[in-house]
Amino acid sequence: MSTTIGILSIVVAFAALIVLTYKGMSVMYVAPLCALFVALVNRIPLLDAITGPFLGGTTGFITGLLPIFMLSILMGRVYVESGAAVNIASTLMKVFARNASGPRKQTIAVYICIAVSWAMCFGGIDTFCALFTLFPVMLTICAEANIPRKYLIGLITCGVSTAALTPGAPLVTNYTPMNILGTSSAAGLIPGLAAVLVMLLGGGIYLCKSIHKASARGEVFEPGNVPFTPPEEGRKYPPFLVALLPLIAVVVVFNLINNLIPALALGFVLSLVLLVPFFPKTAECGRGKALINTLNEGGRSTAESIFMGAIVVGFASVVQATAAYQVMVDGLLSLPLPAPILVVIAVAILVGLTGSPPAGLAIVVPVLAANLSLSPIAIHRIATTAATTFDTLPFQGAILIMLSMADLKHKDGYPPVMMCTVVWTLAASVVAAILFAIFPGLT
Repeated sequence: MSTTIGILSIVVAFAALIVLTYKGMSVMYVAPLCALFVALVNRIPLLDAITGPFLGGTTGFITGLLPIFMLSILMGRVYVESGAAVNIASTLMKVFARNASGPRKQTIAVYICIAVSWAMCFGGIDTFCALFTLFPVMLTICAEANIPRKYLIGLITCGVSTAALTPGAPLVTNYTPMNILGTSSAAGLIPGLAAVLVMLLGGGIYLCKSIHKASARGEVFEPGNVPFTPPEEGRKYPPFLVALLPLIAVVVVFNLINNLIPALALGFVLSLVLLVPFFPKTAECGRGKALINTLNEGGRSTAESIFMGAIVVGFASVVQATAAYQVMVDGLLSLPLPAPILVVIAVAILVGLTGSPPAGLAIVVPVLAANLSLSPIAIHRIATTAATTFDTLPFQGAILIMLSMADLKHKDGYPPVMMCTVVWTLAASVVAAILFAIFPGLT
């Protein structure tokens, strides 16, 4: 009976975490309260729970990931302020959609949105930061191609999710399993590329068809209450190739040395050298002041994003310290399913409950490695792919913020997000898992 009550307390605590944060309460105090509730029901001394697993999990997450979050977010802010991200998208539209119109122009725009989102994230900019970095870029493309605004968040998240599951990506979802399992950044290359193909075809075709149908119904782009400024005439933007250089450097160095921090540090330095000269200069604010403001904003975003993830890991660490948690894990791992499918289920559930892919991976990957007769390479690639599934459920913080930024209600703006980053990412995860189940030796 005590084990059953313990399991129920964990379920209730996770449900409370989801509902209360959805209602607008900060995870910074909700997570500790949920941790205390779990400790109380499971008869763990409250002070021991907070000073032990809670603080241990929280500080461990920050210690391991602070440099990565900080460098990638600062780099993303430089790309926004310099106009590099906007110019990458504008250049691609000029090259590939110059003479296009109607549905053909929209199709080209969809794949440019996916390509730019993928490139920014694959170049090392954190996925959470990239969502906001890319917002004005995608808004500009939607206006040029007359794509209804309700598809804006789906266009951004499709490319971001595709980058997150791409082998070799210098992102925390790929780096976390590397650290735990001792694998390389491109571990499970073939199943990983198959998952990418599923995303590109599934998400891209869905977006194109949905947008074409919406246009046929008479829907058009309109900014609503979203501040919208088209690219400035006469402003000097970073040349296309110059804007790509820091991103390329991050990818190359990361895959050469399998260490994300030096790669991001190089990318950040290059972005300062190459892109800061293109910061807009006004009478009130010179480039030096603009750079300070940009870095200050990046610092605030870093603190917010890493502490939101860390505090949830602290809560999850208290859950892990209970006997009921081990019973749940044993029950999940004993399901009569192939081991690769179990990895998909376990990772998707943990990421959905924690709301943080790195947090969910940090918790579940060691458990999977210790209990499943599956190669580290297979666990790495399936887990990285599955981490992109339930991290964009409708109650997740980033989704709520972005829908608000886009002046969209859930019923309008969330369906494209769900299709691209829940349905098709889950399909991609299952494809990768099936390939490992059929061909265990794939690398």
